Amino acid sequence: MVKWALTSLILVLALECENSFSTRMTADYFPLKTGNNWVYDVKGKNSYQIEIAVTGMKVTQGDSLFLVDVGGETQYFQRKPGIANRVRELFINHDGDQVSFGIIYEPYLLLPPIEGENWEREFNFYSIHMGDSLEKIFFVAVDSVINTSIIINSENYENVYRIRRKIVEDNDSIIQYEWLAPNIGLIKKEIPADSVVWELASFTVNE
Repeated sequence: MVKWALTSLILVLALECENSFSTRMTADYFPLKTGNNWVYDVKGKNSYQIEIAVTGMKVTQGDSLFLVDVGGETQYFQRKPGIANRVRELFINHDGDQVSFGIIYEPYLLLPPIEGENWEREFNFYSIHMGDSLEKIFFVAVDSVINTSIIINSENYENVYRIRRKIVEDNDSIIQYEWLAPNIGLIKKEIPADSVVWELASFTVNE
């Protein structure tokens, strides 16, 4: 009887480990589908709510891009096997003119996330505008990827990945921490320098 109980316990633990691993490897940590919607409570110097919604798709130069409205600003994301890229235009303001350096595909998230992984990408551009030499630098790095659990608004989230994202644009840099839950996406974000915290208040993810 004791031997059977011990065997059952081992099987239960093994199944739990397998299910946890399966969840982490097959879940979508960045679900992009038209109609998906997230609302966050933002706390800092001022408290307010911000809404993120996937509003549609468009095709640009053969690429299918998701249109994501972030607090009234449209951002563009590309999903490919193993990666989600943020598609953005880099520019600077120079003597009253907006000078574009073109479109970049910023590696936003590797999918699925894996504990301990890291990646970075640097973009350097040079241009001549009205006789002046212009330089544009953009750098993004993600590290400190850990698997954890977290409680937000009394809701316990398991198999959550926390990442540290560093973005350097010209002379400005920012570090933020993001928590991503399976089949939900972003559930929390912290920007320590600004003492700002986002926490998920509600979400609708279409099946």
